[in-house]
Amino acid sequence: MRVRAALCSSHQRLLSCGILARSWLPPDTRRRLFSDGPENLFGYTSGRWIFNEHIRLKERRIEFDVEALKIAITTSVDRPLSELKSLSKLAEGGFNRVFEARFADGLKVLARLPYSLTVPKHYSTASEVATLGFLRSLSFPVPRVFGYCATDKNPVGSEYILEEKIEGTHLGGVWYIIDNKARKKINRQIVDLEERLLRTRLPASGSLYYARDLSEGDRRIPVSNSAGENSTSDQLVVGPIAGYGWHYRLRGNLKAHLGPWSTFADCFKAPALREIAWCNKYGSPRQHVERHLRHIYDFDDMKPDAYIQVLEEYLRLAPSLDLPADHAFSRPVLRHPDLSPSNIIVSDDFDVVGVIDWQHSAVLPLCLAAGIPKHMQNWGDPASGRLEKPATKLPDNYDEMSSHEKSEVTEKLRRRLVHFLYAAKTMVQVPEHFEAFRQPAATLRARLYTHAAWPWEGNNLTLKKDLIDTVKAWPLVIKSGTAQQQGVYEVQTFPTCPLKYSDQEIAACEDLVEKEEESTAEYLEMQEALDIDQQGWVDDDEHYEKSRELARSIKESLLEEAETEAERISALHHFPFEDHEEL
Repeated sequence: MRVRAALCSSHQRLLSCGILARSWLPPDTRRRLFSDGPENLFGYTSGRWIFNEHIRLKERRIEFDVEALKIAITTSVDRPLSELKSLSKLAEGGFNRVFEARFADGLKVLARLPYSLTVPKHYSTASEVATLGFLRSLSFPVPRVFGYCATDKNPVGSEYILEEKIEGTHLGGVWYIIDNKARKKINRQIVDLEERLLRTRLPASGSLYYARDLSEGDRRIPVSNSAGENSTSDQLVVGPIAGYGWHYRLRGNLKAHLGPWSTFADCFKAPALREIAWCNKYGSPRQHVERHLRHIYDFDDMKPDAYIQVLEEYLRLAPSLDLPADHAFSRPVLRHPDLSPSNIIVSDDFDVVGVIDWQHSAVLPLCLAAGIPKHMQNWGDPASGRLEKPATKLPDNYDEMSSHEKSEVTEKLRRRLVHFLYAAKTMVQVPEHFEAFRQPAATLRARLYTHAAWPWEGNNLTLKKDLIDTVKAWPLVIKSGTAQQQGVYEVQTFPTCPLKYSDQEIAACEDLVEKEEESTAEYLEMQEALDIDQQGWVDDDEHYEKSRELARSIKESLLEEAETEAERISALHHFPFEDHEEL
């Protein structure tokens, strides 16, 4: 209620000043995206951040030898430099800057260079190249790699991947406006592609590489029958995991815990072992990374020793959640790390012609990798949870609704439809995958693993709550059913739960969870009002000025509305939407 009052007060104040009214800035005052010149190539120009912008810009700055990159591109496609007509910035993603090279005959080559924030540069570059090669051997619609370098020790001065440009439309640009017929067609193709991938056998969990790109100390497990192998160096292997979180803030130094892993048990234990090692070597007391939650803990430092205890409880539980090697849920599979519409390219007829951006891909047991892609899932909606066939007709009173109400209705129908289409087709074509993201015993294992793998930044609560939920749900039995008759999975029996929590410990944890959820809901309400993402990103200067001014006004209102000293301190010193030190 305090946040809502502050938002109302801020909106009234800014409306009276004309700040929230549409401001028509002259064109020359707007940020011109992708203009000519070195700064455009080296610096980030696709948007702004309303707080800590200097940090975000520094993280995304890449300085390299432009002429050397041109030579690398022309050499990779066996063309003379004279045929290269242009090199321009095409896109700026979360981890890379993408440049487009155009040749006189119409050939287009994309050059992808990682930002300074990207880790692990070597592993992620080498692994993506090997993953693309592996996928092309399966006739997957992914870009052809013309050349790459997984180290910055080259004339360009940066790691890079040179790949073909797949022509078509990025689904992200049309996903919310296409009709249901097109959505059904795209969904069918996505599940078909995933079925092909999930049926492919891999020997271990980790990430894919060519043997030539791993150092002598990197463990690796060969992938048998790798297509296109001409020598030992071309051998496709499963090596250390290339996921971002596994290398964040020096975690990549802990090579003993990066894999690959031959068994479900080893894979499941690995994130906890890694994070214990990191906390012991690098961890120190710190404030919670989420500034809006710090008041719940009286602004005290969070202790890594306390989190180590939670991780040790996870490890005590792990052996009882093991799955045998011949279990369908323990089979290592490769899935796209972010199958969002922006990474899917379609033709004018909505044929899927490309699936791009496989950076940080991992091979994991099906049980830990399963799920409806984020932009297709609609969990939380009871109808979607029950897998009810959704209505596709608009309500009878649709024409009488306001534009906002119409938008809400159509979005609700869209979300229910795409969730249902994906789940229903997966249930028929890949029943083991369907069961892996539907069965609570499987999804709770995945939640435990995912949260254990989160780098510790002061959050001692999330994994603790998962462990308590596991104890309360014990035993986590994989249920039998029709899929069992197809040899998909089997009933598991379990010993007594190795963890036990007192009623007081459970109550204290659940009380903290409730407080965090309430505070997070208020934070998200402010974030939505500011129209920014979690890092404060906006798309242009006009948006930047409006959101910055509203953030300042919200802070002032929170201070005026503060009823306790904790509320005052939180608004004054821990307000999340202004420049601050990042621990």
